[in-house]
Amino acid sequence: MASTHLTTRQRNLIVMITLSASFLSVLMQFLLITAFPKIMQEFKINSTEVQWLTTGFMLTIAILIPITAYFIDTFKTRTLMLSAMSLFFMGTLIGLIAPSFSILLTGRIIQGMGSGIMIPLMQTILFLIYPKEKRGYAMGLAGMVINVAPAIGPPLSGVFIKYFAWRSLFLITLPIAGLIIVCIILFMRNVTKQRETNVDILSILWSTVGFGCLLYGFTQWQEVGFVHVSTIISLIIGALTLSLFVLRQLRLQTPILEIRVLKVPLFSLVAFISVLGFSLLIATETIIPMYVQNAQQMSAYYGGLIVMPGALTLAVMSLFAGKLFDKYGGKNIAVIGFILLSLSTIGFYLLLGLHTHFMVTVILFMLAMGGVALINMPLMTAGINALPDDLIPHGTSVINTIRQFGGTLGLTFIISFISRAESGARNINSLDYLQGVKDAFFVSFLFAILGFVLSFFVERKN
Repeated sequence: MASTHLTTRQRNLIVMITLSASFLSVLMQFLLITAFPKIMQEFKINSTEVQWLTTGFMLTIAILIPITAYFIDTFKTRTLMLSAMSLFFMGTLIGLIAPSFSILLTGRIIQGMGSGIMIPLMQTILFLIYPKEKRGYAMGLAGMVINVAPAIGPPLSGVFIKYFAWRSLFLITLPIAGLIIVCIILFMRNVTKQRETNVDILSILWSTVGFGCLLYGFTQWQEVGFVHVSTIISLIIGALTLSLFVLRQLRLQTPILEIRVLKVPLFSLVAFISVLGFSLLIATETIIPMYVQNAQQMSAYYGGLIVMPGALTLAVMSLFAGKLFDKYGGKNIAVIGFILLSLSTIGFYLLLGLHTHFMVTVILFMLAMGGVALINMPLMTAGINALPDDLIPHGTSVINTIRQFGGTLGLTFIISFISRAESGARNINSLDYLQGVKDAFFVSFLFAILGFVLSFFVERKN
């Protein structure tokens, strides 16, 4: 394999390029959240509509994750990474010049296509260029990239929005993406092994239509009601096509998504709990900046600054979560994590107001992110450990797909309570918006309680 012939300099360059590209991909997902209120004002849209900038991004990633394995087997590393970053660059350019919300959403989806390829590719590259005894270090690097980006994204976004327009977020990202593309062309080497493989186009079509229609139908349910024609048709089409996708995976000799891993009870349980944890992470990080700007009428700068300590807590706590898992097991750590999430979400519900002190929100958010850090990695490790070695790659793909898609549904459901409070008004009323935020956090509290109860059924697997 090409990776065995790499010099130390070549390996370091590959790691630097790969981590930089992945960092930018994750950063852009969180960089735009603080700008949502400004985007809502410019395009005259509500919270549910603007949330599609995140849900569309995440849904695209969820669709592409199972297909990326085929891409890695078929294309060389340099070609695949160049394609991923080119898509990201193109999506960023479209977002920069977007004259309407629909064009902006298109740009985000194209960005999501690049990120959906990049994140699994990063994990594969790091596994291949490091020997087994150093793969823990490699995954530590990957974890830092994924967790540090949410920490610096909101405050960085707040600074830019304070002094410039929201489009500056795309403007500053564009040249960085261009520089990474140049580095890929000059320094990237092939580290993956290509082999003959087939991709089932029908499976991809059904999964795309199924996931997309279900998410759209669920959103329409919150917007216009369950009995609306668009809601019913979308949900029926989504359920039917997703069922066809599942049946086809069970019949294919080489499925694009090996869903048989869900036959393992512990893995299925952990996958569902992970959806709850991921939904709470994305929802909380989305709601707080919007609450600060739309309810408290503070600037985007404060909207970003207020989440920075919590995001840093997430990054730091994630470093220790692995050691805690080895010592205490996934069950105990997850229970503590959901206790912290329950306390923080009910705290948000009871304490948030139009004049709530800055530090109260900061502390509650830190508590929430500490809880998330104790849930995500330990639970995923517990679920993967429950599988035989030959199913581990398939389990990773399945649980990531479930988390992304389930997280988008959970996020859409939680955010819908804010949109209901807005009542479609163009000028947001602070009191109405605050009530929507409190309702959303009460639903989040119920999510956390459900996760807390289910965590007691997680068995310890060494």
